[in-house]
Amino acid sequence: MADDLVIGDENKPAEEIADETVIEYTTASEYIQCAYYAFDMAANIDTALLNKSDERRVHRLRRQSLRIMSECLNDLYNEIFDDEKTDD
Repeated sequence: MADDLVIGDENKPAEEIADETVIEYTTASEYIQCAYYAFDMAANIDTALLNKSDERRVHRLRRQSLRIMSECLNDLYNEIFDDEKTDD
């Protein structure tokens, strides 16, 4: 009965199996864009109308968005200007 269990297709060449796999990465610019939209949305919320827990959420959202943008921009900056440091 264990012989009936087949995991994967052993008859396919490795090239065909590799072509079926698609890996999508999120770019730093996409992270920055999403964080900017979240920050902009939170900046337009009037916190005077919110209760304390919602006000903390809005402040946390702003802080997290700024941190995401800062980290991604730092990574991009280091990637772009890394060659200049090694030339010295």
